[in-house]
Amino acid sequence: MKSYKQMLELHKAPSIQLTEEQEAIVMHENSFPFIAKMGMVFTSYKGHLPFIRHVLEQYRKIEDMFIVGAYDTWYIDPDVSQTHTMLPDPKMWYLAHSWVFKHNTWSGLSKRHGWLWSHYYASSILRPLKNLEYIWTSNGDCCWDRPEGVYEIIDLLGDADFMSGQSDYYGDGRPMIHSCSIVFKRDAYFSFIDYVIEKLKVSGTESYSPEMLLMNWVLEYDIKYKHAPVQPIYKTGPYEGRPDTYCEQGCESTWRDVLGFRNLIAEKNWRYNNRLPPLDKKYFDLIHSGSDLDKNTIYKFYETGDYRYVLMSWDLAPEVPREERIEAKKRNLEYYGKEPIKEKL
Repeated sequence: MKSYKQMLELHKAPSIQLTEEQEAIVMHENSFPFIAKMGMVFTSYKGHLPFIRHVLEQYRKIEDMFIVGAYDTWYIDPDVSQTHTMLPDPKMWYLAHSWVFKHNTWSGLSKRHGWLWSHYYASSILRPLKNLEYIWTSNGDCCWDRPEGVYEIIDLLGDADFMSGQSDYYGDGRPMIHSCSIVFKRDAYFSFIDYVIEKLKVSGTESYSPEMLLMNWVLEYDIKYKHAPVQPIYKTGPYEGRPDTYCEQGCESTWRDVLGFRNLIAEKNWRYNNRLPPLDKKYFDLIHSGSDLDKNTIYKFYETGDYRYVLMSWDLAPEVPREERIEAKKRNLEYYGKEPIKEKL
């Protein structure tokens, strides 16, 4: 991370004779793909825009990880010109080492389909880099508050081929492996990608999810999968006692304890629906539009500190019955108090 920030300073500087230290930084950054020990495929789309900056800044603290961003443009409306609602702000392009954009793909499950193709494109950059010993997956809303824990996870992987932060088993013993945060050993990752490629050639991929393909690949090729020792489990609500694979509740788990893992969209929505305080402002890049609910409530709370906007967000939450949300939309801010509320309730 230090050299990354120093490189930005060099970009800003006028053309001058570099010092020996600056020359060393330039040489390191220019040849970094051949130095890094780990790779990451960072998949994202416009729904992740409020989180990409913070998430990537956290990943860039890992000084031997080469990050390829894979941005899915399928979701972009060609008739809409508002850059900040469709594409990452230009400053974000510096935060991954490289970016790929897959071709436009269309299906009933475009999000899942796009994830597979994004990995196909990004893997073509990573495959020639024989120095990469491990490959990570991450979605654009999945943050590590403790990125230095990455080495503990690699130690925990041991002689297994890969491990996911969230997984479970079906009743018949087949593995259900969530795809948003996985560490693979190099050969295992490219074995999986080759398996995906063969399926993309012949199958209607709306019949597949990444999780289904991971399961089938493990079973067909006898891949050595490790189940993370502590899985997130719902502590309250209708799913109490069951695996919280989206980490909505931010519960204890191996990934949470070691990496500080957070699924920001899932946790944000859980807080809306359960009338809990919002996530810390640091996770959001307010230059990017979130949902209408975000823009009209918690974004205004972050900007003003007025907790009435949080109260409003709870009445407009996705799981509030539709009729109640319609009524809530008719209320103005003063419904929640005549004066700003500057302290959390």
